[in-house]
Amino acid sequence: MRGLFRRHDPSSQVRFQDVVQRARAQARVLGGTPGTLKQRTQSDKRYWVREYIRIDGAKTDEYLGPATALSAARVAELRAELELARTLAAASSALRLAGFQRIERKPAAVLAVFFNRGLYAAGLTLVGSHAYGVLLNELGVIAPAYRTQDLDLARTQPLALALPADESFAAVLNQSGLAFVPVPGLPSSRPSASFKLPGAEGLLIDLLVPGREAGKVVAVKELATHGQSVPLLEFLVEAPLESVVLSPNQIVPVRVATPERFILHKLYSSQMRRAQLSKGKKDLEQATVLAAALEEAFPGRLKDAWKALPSGGRAAASRAAQVAAKTLESEHPEAAAALRALAKK
Repeated sequence: MRGLFRRHDPSSQVRFQDVVQRARAQARVLGGTPGTLKQRTQSDKRYWVREYIRIDGAKTDEYLGPATALSAARVAELRAELELARTLAAASSALRLAGFQRIERKPAAVLAVFFNRGLYAAGLTLVGSHAYGVLLNELGVIAPAYRTQDLDLARTQPLALALPADESFAAVLNQSGLAFVPVPGLPSSRPSASFKLPGAEGLLIDLLVPGREAGKVVAVKELATHGQSVPLLEFLVEAPLESVVLSPNQIVPVRVATPERFILHKLYSSQMRRAQLSKGKKDLEQATVLAAALEEAFPGRLKDAWKALPSGGRAAASRAAQVAAKTLESEHPEAAAALRALAKK
């Protein structure tokens, strides 16, 4: 253990990257447990189903088609799909035991729907604390992560894929098997830019869009919904990293910000949350841990990313970099020096 984190052994890091490659080869991420392929008969007609456990714990069938319509080759493809899903679920469990970050079933179910609908390929990017967990995995380090179910998704430009005219973003969320409701705006005339599970459930979905004024509600026409504006969001998600999210049932391909841009944006954000001190502290802590891990493995990448940071964000990021450097100076002097260099620029 060195300071804020310890590194996975080389074999674990290789195993993780192998899993990333296999997971990204999925044509779709199966909902619920992988399940089994079975034939059913109704009214003397045979048909194929995938029997599996839904996100709510109920056993159900996914109808796949009449037995007479599915060729032997297609049935073999379906069996291979289930086998890959089972292999990935087992790999996720093994990686979790090795200390890799994993999220809970419900947020993973939502992320799986986004992948299956092609929204990541169209430009949607995972940000926030779940992206932080992905970056810890990518950097091969073990460190405390923030336990949250909340999902933050960024969209900087109109997505390359629009929803059909009769479908909304809320309807896409509900394809996860979870019943989301819009969070009422404040004041009530303000459109909702968030969705949550009803009652005491903690899962909240926020769609984020670029804007100079933090929290402004902006229409996202191609998704038939609204998002909340976040300053410097374009910088954060430019040239994102292709990775995966581990969960108990699935491994879901996602896009996240690169670690160096994530660090700089978190430094900036930590100074701008004047009315949300706990979130500002969380932003600074995440940036500090990732800076230590990144500078040790890839020295100079923070410096290079700084050149692309818009001038409007540099003063706030510099202030936070000085604070983070003080935390790192004894255990991670290389990262402390790199952050102090940013603060002087």
